Amino acid sequence: MANNKISMQYDLYQNNNMESKAYGKWYATPVVTNTLNLKGFARHIHEHNGTYRESIIKGVMDEMVECLTEMVSQGVGVKLDGLGTFYPTFESKGAVSPDEFSVAEHIVGVHIRFQPEGSKDEELTSRKFKNRCSLRRRFPASTKPDDEGGDDNQGGGN
Repeated sequence: MANNKISMQYDLYQNNNMESKAYGKWYATPVVTNTLNLKGFARHIHEHNGTYRESIIKGVMDEMVECLTEMVSQGVGVKLDGLGTFYPTFESKGAVSPDEFSVAEHIVGVHIRFQPEGSKDEELTSRKFKNRCSLRRRFPASTKPDDEGGDDNQGGGN
């Protein structure tokens, strides 16, 4: 696979929560420049090696999504080697006792969560994954986002 090293951009924002111990400190946040849909991602994969047509790649990925959601909805975690594991979690309200618990009232939602691969060979955990990334600030150090028309993350700390 080709490895085009394009830098991930980041912006800085200041913690304006006066109740926080981190009040006034600056933190980085990634800039998501684009989001690929399944077809766009299939095209990207095709452009890397060209062995399989984009339509075949997309078809396999469509089936993967359908089967992955089916398995997770049945309480089965799905591990994609080299990527990570998809698994179910609940958003729920507490019941006073087990006898008073009801699915309709206490389970508010079911979520699909993702845990990146953490094996030594894959290194997709946050601190190790950082080593695979090239990072650069979106604005020069002398430029404030406020100069570019404002930013919701900046401000006076109200």
